[in-house]
Amino acid sequence: MKSIDELWKERIQAYIQNLRKYFKYMFNDHILFVLIFGGGAAIYYYPQWVKTLEPSFPVAFIMAVLLALVLSASPITTLLKQADIVFLLPLETKLGSYFRKGIGLSFFTQAYLILIVLAACMPMYVHVTGNKYTWFFYLLLISLTMKIWNIVVHWWMLKMSSSHSLIYDWIIRFAMNALLFYFVLKEASLWFIGAVVLIQVVFTMYLWKAVQNKGLKWETLIEKEQGRMQAFYHVANMFTDVPHLKGRVKRRKWLDPIFSSIPYDSKETFRFLYSRTIMRTSEFSGLIIRLTLISALIILFAGNLYLSIAVSLLFLYLTGFQLFPMLKKHDFIIWTSLYPIAARQKQSAFLDLLLKTLVVQAVLFGVCAWLGGNIIQGGIVAGVSIAFAILFSKAYAPSRIKKLEIQGN
Repeated sequence: MKSIDELWKERIQAYIQNLRKYFKYMFNDHILFVLIFGGGAAIYYYPQWVKTLEPSFPVAFIMAVLLALVLSASPITTLLKQADIVFLLPLETKLGSYFRKGIGLSFFTQAYLILIVLAACMPMYVHVTGNKYTWFFYLLLISLTMKIWNIVVHWWMLKMSSSHSLIYDWIIRFAMNALLFYFVLKEASLWFIGAVVLIQVVFTMYLWKAVQNKGLKWETLIEKEQGRMQAFYHVANMFTDVPHLKGRVKRRKWLDPIFSSIPYDSKETFRFLYSRTIMRTSEFSGLIIRLTLISALIILFAGNLYLSIAVSLLFLYLTGFQLFPMLKKHDFIIWTSLYPIAARQKQSAFLDLLLKTLVVQAVLFGVCAWLGGNIIQGGIVAGVSIAFAILFSKAYAPSRIKKLEIQGN
């Protein structure tokens, strides 16, 4: 029988191997192009924007909220599987070292995000407050300490039996994180900072006593681990097929009028199927909605023509790229193989849907640029975006599909 340490070693090796398999597809030439394109635009425009900030700019509030969000989001990597609720339950009292390693792994994998957020915010903070960049190291030390506190408190809260405990957990930790960093960034009196720290200490001691002799909530831990991996698979699904992905399907009857325009004809079979797929499955509709909202908000408040064009092209590319897995979404269902229609209709229907999706998104970007700037700026953004959508759907997408088919064979 394997020891607890051997079990962890085996699972972490399988976990890393699984990540490497998908990273190989995620960090390819296409994503490097997006990162270089998007990173270059950010590096160019961000310093210029920082120079326009006035001393009255609420940099402390913004940084406190951003850091609080990063710190409060503290998922714990347990690498638990569904069968563990049966086979590991009798060994619960001996799994202390296993879960400590999981907590340690969670800290180190999340610390990099703190580093990125702090590094991105420091030019803004230094310009507005006039403080030196040495503050970065003070804030980093406080952030890492608070990350440890967040992870430990979240782990204890996972043992609570109340159905609302996890909601209260996030709200309490977010409030503590935000208040502490706001007072630190505002260089408030030590009495205010000490009061927040004291409340944290009291809350931590109360929670520690409350969870003494409480067992693990195995269903919750397994559900959280599966949700964490599904979030990663959703991202990986933008670049390659992910057999582990479990998308949620919703009826969404209120969208039925949209499909009434599709003719009742055998030639429209895949057009109807893909339209339903993109509307009903969360892995496609959810990602499209999130990308569209993020990019629309950036364009709306950018006020700069070139930045708006760069953002619109970047997010159109990301949206189009994430739709490619839809081609193989139904390949393992026998009924689609029995359709008495030509194979080329499948690709034609996908390209048609891809074009319409990107054009709608492009028009929305133009409207946002108009509202955030003027009608001429909106027209230029819309025109460039629609042209890019057409080129992407007519030129790039067919060659990409052919390449995917060759890889699949």
